[in-house]
Amino acid sequence: MSKVAPAGGGAAPALGNMANEGAGAAAFQSQIAALTAMSAEATERSVMLRTVTTNLQTVKKVADERVQ
Repeated sequence: MSKVAPAGGGAAPALGNMANEGAGAAAFQSQIAALTAMSAEATERSVMLRTVTTNLQTVKKVADERVQ
């Protein structure tokens, strides 16, 4: 009797690979969703910052005109 395992793994490794691919796809979709949410948040902050900057520049211009 030989104590060496058979080389062919049968269907079990194939099922394991399919499960790993499914888990990988789910993790990828999760990362994409997180990235999309972070991108939307960054865009919102950028718009808010641009609005505040524009308002401050407007106030500064008005104040400078009053001084002159």
